[in-house]
Amino acid sequence: MTTLHYQNELSIQLPNTNSIDTSLGLKHCNQNRALYFKILNSFVKRYQHINLHQLEDRERTLHSLKGLSATLGMNNLNRTITQLEKSFEPTYINNFKQELNIIVDKIINI
Repeated sequence: MTTLHYQNELSIQLPNTNSIDTSLGLKHCNQNRALYFKILNSFVKRYQHINLHQLEDRERTLHSLKGLSATLGMNNLNRTITQLEKSFEPTYINNFKQELNIIVDKIINI
C-alpha cells in the first residue's frame, strides 16, 4: 500500500475508477486528500475480508457500510448494499462481493 506523506497532500494518489467517485469522496472530506486517503485505507483494513454469513449483527454492519460507501463516493457498492438490505439473496451477495473486491483492489493498487 502507498505510504502517506502528509507534507505534500497533492502528491497523495487517489483511486481513479468508475467504482469510486473520488470528487464526491473529497467533497465529503472537505477536499482533504490526506484524510480521504486515510479513510479509504481504513475501509480496506476493516472490510476487505468481510463475511456476511458470519456476522452476528449483519443489519447494523450493512447499514454502517452503506453510509460509509456513500460518503466515500462508492456509489455502485452503496446501491448493491441497499438491495442486500432489502433481500439477502445469493445474487445480491455475489454483486456485493464483486463490487467490494473491485474497490479494495483499486485502493490497494494506488
